[in-house]
Amino acid sequence: MLFGAALTIVLGILTPNQALSSINLDVILFLISLFTISSALEVSGFFSYLAYRLLISSRSMGRLILRIFGLSALLSLALSNDGIAGSFTPVIVSMRRQARINIKPLLYALAFGVTIGSVALPVGNPQNLLIALESGMPKPFIVFALYLLPPTIINVLVTYPLLLFLFRNNNDDVVIEEVRRPEELLVNRRLAYTAITILLILIPLYFITDIFNISPYLTPPVTLTFMGASIIYLLSGGDRRSVAHNVDWTTILFFIGLFIVSEGALESGVLNALAHYLPQPTTLLGVFISGLLLSQVISNVPMVALYIPIMRELGGSCLTT
Repeated sequence: MLFGAALTIVLGILTPNQALSSINLDVILFLISLFTISSALEVSGFFSYLAYRLLISSRSMGRLILRIFGLSALLSLALSNDGIAGSFTPVIVSMRRQARINIKPLLYALAFGVTIGSVALPVGNPQNLLIALESGMPKPFIVFALYLLPPTIINVLVTYPLLLFLFRNNNDDVVIEEVRRPEELLVNRRLAYTAITILLILIPLYFITDIFNISPYLTPPVTLTFMGASIIYLLSGGDRRSVAHNVDWTTILFFIGLFIVSEGALESGVLNALAHYLPQPTTLLGVFISGLLLSQVISNVPMVALYIPIMRELGGSCLTT
């Protein structure tokens, strides 16, 4: 993606100033801030502590699958699904050393959990964030929760029985082989408590700023989350560099390149030409079919980033309704 961004400048499609101005700093700052909170929870050992407690308290694989699925779905509501998937995957893999279990069902439970749970709020995944910030949608947290929380709950209720059916031959008892005190896994309690406290404060604040239409210098959720991340860096002490190092910078760089490539595609007329071959994004069915098909080919984030300017060019009123 960065190579594509560089080509748009080298080939003269965009000037350097146009390329830089196309980068949405709201999205970049928001992702850095969210990934910082997730990184702090991982570096502090909180995720390992949480997963081990789930492991030792689950007597069967069916119950462990439910807990991993439910926890990942819940965490993905408030933290980006990329961050949760990246942080929890090595933790689940480490369960092979701690218990005599097959981790494949747990990894599937994680994949389903972060995908389904991230749908309901703008902070759940990058594509939701793009839609919330780029569309000019008023009160995005309230709108997302109102329309997307019910189908999220339905999917959660349907998916767990499906997981049990798919892995019906893996419902053995969980046999713990590495007995430890869960508290030992919390390597930095203060950092863990700081990140959890900030997260618990941020979630209601997102809705409060929506309800009272508070508009600081940046988009309200960006300002709030950026402040929360800065507090983590301020109070993390010796683990500050570890928290910063563990942030998912590859996704940040991907987004920077994606914004430039999308602007280049719009400026060059590629998007206008492409729009004639895609289902019309001015209808609900057209948007649905396009999202369903294109997200399987070019992934969901590029699909959303490319489609928003197409919808603007075609005068799609669905951006704000």
